[in-house]
Amino acid sequence: MFNNLSLHFGPFNFYDNFHGNFPLRKNAEVQMEGQFLVRQIYDDELTYNLIYAAVEVLNIPANTILELFGKTFFEFCQDSGYDKILQVLGATPRDFLQNLDALHDHLGTLYPGMKAPSFRCTERPEDGALVLHYYSDRPGLEHIVIGIVKTVASKLHNTEVEIEILKTKEECDHVQFLITEKSGPQRPLAPQIDEIETLSLEPKVSASTFCRVFPFHIIFDRNLQIVQTGSTVARVIPKVIEDECLVTDILDPIRPHLELTFENILSHINTIYVLKTKHGVMQVDAPPEYRFLRLKGQMLYVSERDLVVFLGYPSVMNLDDLTRRGLYISDIPLHDATRDLVLMSEQFEADYKLTRNLEILTDKLQQTYRELDSEKKEN
Repeated sequence: MFNNLSLHFGPFNFYDNFHGNFPLRKNAEVQMEGQFLVRQIYDDELTYNLIYAAVEVLNIPANTILELFGKTFFEFCQDSGYDKILQVLGATPRDFLQNLDALHDHLGTLYPGMKAPSFRCTERPEDGALVLHYYSDRPGLEHIVIGIVKTVASKLHNTEVEIEILKTKEECDHVQFLITEKSGPQRPLAPQIDEIETLSLEPKVSASTFCRVFPFHIIFDRNLQIVQTGSTVARVIPKVIEDECLVTDILDPIRPHLELTFENILSHINTIYVLKTKHGVMQVDAPPEYRFLRLKGQMLYVSERDLVVFLGYPSVMNLDDLTRRGLYISDIPLHDATRDLVLMSEQFEADYKLTRNLEILTDKLQQTYRELDSEKKEN
C-alpha cells in the first residue's frame, strides 16, 4: 500500500492536485487528459518528474514535498476504505510498523505486479529505541516514509514522534530510521506469563500425523538442516528428503529482508515470513513463471528440542496459480482458512477487473463530455 506510487493504486489525489496546475504539468511533461485513475499503472518516472516540477515551480525543498506526499497518501488511504484495517494493525507506532509488512504482502497477492516496499523493525542495543529498516527499489523516497510514520503516530496513536535517518542506501542496501516518541498516552505493559500449564509433556501426536495436519510445515535445526517437512512440501519439493538438505538450499527469504540464519530468525520470531523456492527445486510440469512456490507463515521456536518450526501455507492468487504449481485444494487442510482465501480471490479478481474497466470507461466518458462542452462553447 505505502509507497506503491506507480501501480494499481495509481498516483492518487496528490497528482490530481497538480492536474489543474498548468506550470507543474508543463514542467513535468505530463501528456494526458482526464484524471489519474486509481487502478491504472503509471510509470515511476512520472512520480519523479512531478516532484522535480514542484520543486522548481513552488520553490519548496524536495524533502518537504515528499514528506507532505506521505501525509497526504496516508489520509487518502483512510478515505479510500482502508481506515479500519489501518487502525487494527497495532496499538502503538512500533506495533503498527511491525505488522505493516504482512499487510503489504497480502495486498501484493491481491494486486498483481505491485512492488511494495518492505519494512523491518529492530531495537537499538544501547537504549532499546525503535529502528525502522526500509527496503525499496525506488531511490530517494525515504522522506515519504517519514511523512507516513509521523501521520500514523499522530492520527492513529495520538502521539508525536521524532524521526532521524541513521543510514542511507549509499551506506548499506537500505535506509534505517531512528524513531522516538516525544509525547503520547502511557499504555500499561502486558502481563508476563512465566509458565504455561499443560496437561502432559509427553508427545500425543506422531510425526506422520503432524505432517498430514500441517502439510506445508518445515522443521530445521540451528544449522538450518531440515529434519521434518509436511507431506505436500515433500511431494512438490522432493529435494527436502535428501540427506543434510538445508533450508537455504531450497528457499529464499522475500520478507523480512534478512539473511536466513538461526539467530536472525529467533530475533525476528514475531514477524510474518514469506519464503520463495529457489530455481529448479520444484518438480512440476508448468511454464517457467509457475515453477516456484511462495510460502507464507510464522516461525515457532521449540525450546525442548532447540528447533524452529515454519508453519506456512501457499501464497497464491487464484485457483490457476494453485493448480499450475502442482497443488490442489485437497492439499490445504480443512482447518486452514487458505481454502476460503483462494476461492474468494477468484471473485475478487473478477470484481477488480470489472471495477478497473468501469473506471477507465468513466474517465473516457468524462473526457468526451469535456470535449463536447468545449465544442458547444466554440459554436
